This record gives sequence, C-alpha cells and structure tokens, in this order.
Amino acid sequence: MNQPSSFHWDFVTPGLPDGAFQDAPGFSPTPMELRVILLAHLRLSPDSLVWDVGGGTGALALEIARLMPSGMVHTLERDPDAIELLERNRRRFGISNLQIHSGKAPDDLNLLPAHPDRVLLEVGRPLGDTLMAVWDALQPSGRLVISTVSLEGLVDATDRLDRLEARDVQVIQATVHRMQRRGTQARLAAAEPLFVIAAER
Repeated sequence: MNQPSSFHWDFVTPGLPDGAFQDAPGFSPTPMELRVILLAHLRLSPDSLVWDVGGGTGALALEIARLMPSGMVHTLERDPDAIELLERNRRRFGISNLQIHSGKAPDDLNLLPAHPDRVLLEVGRPLGDTLMAVWDALQPSGRLVISTVSLEGLVDATDRLDRLEARDVQVIQATVHRMQRRGTQARLAAAEPLFVIAAER
C-alpha cells in the first residue's frame, strides 16, 4: 500500500479542508463546518486529556490533537477498516499526540487513560451504558460533547444528562449547506443535520 503523502497547513484556525483527509468507501470526514462547531463546544485547554469515542476517519481527533500540542488525544474505534484509515490520516498529518485504540464502548473504555477532562462521543444510536461510563470517567468540571444524527440519540442523551444533573447543558441542531454547480446553475446542497449536545460535569 502506498504511504499517504504528508499534508502541510500553515493556518492556526480549526477547520481543515475535507479534502485534506484520506477517505474510503463508507467513511468520510465530518464536514469542516460541523467539526468547527464540535471543537468550539469542547472548549479545549492546551494540555487537555481527550477521549474521542468512535474515531472514524480521525478528522475530529486530528483537529483536536493539532490544536493542543501539549495535550493528548486517545480515540477508541471498533472497525478495523476505520482504524487503518485513521492511522493513515495520523501519519499524513504527522501527529504524534494521538493514540488509537481498537475496541468498542463501553466494554473497552478501560483501554483509555483514566480521568479525561474532555470527551467527544460520536453515536448513531441511543447511548445505552456508554454515556454513563464516560460520565463516571470524566474529571469534575470536565466537558462532554455528544454528536448524533438520530432523534433517539438526542432524546436519550438529554434525558440521561438531566438525570445526572449535568451543568451548562447546550443542545443545537447544525445543518450545513454548500454551493454545488450543475452546468450553469449553482445550488445549495444540505449535508446531513447533526445534533450537538454539550454538558459539564
């Protein structure tokens, strides 16, 4: 397999272009505009210890690692193809403060270092015991940011955070429209809407 070429980006702002990340069939990076929203809600510190549960292509984990060179990101991903893609993207960006762990939540969360101060939880279904497990691991005053495309995930997350008496709970729906050209016409095409739920322990 060819090694991915390195990628150089001179800007300090978050929001790497989608095309900077290698993708594969069935895997595409979270759109740049949605990444920026998620990063803003994480409220990273320069030396944060971050869990990224459900790494996918690694676009968010790589953005996080790049923004806090004194911190550390640990991502948990269960799909071997996604892990391979994530590792290729990590090498492409020359990121050294990102560690990739093979496993699924909540069973394998013990593979990650204890007491993160930031957790990013990406889910496509109701959260079950995973939210409770990451909440118990989170440092006091730490932040949890959940992203989901499903109404079930939204309702489950907000109900559980209410029972946990989470502080500073914020819920938004983010939709991105991008211009696409078809012949001589320009139209706005919508990406899949995303629910973002942020809370502080």
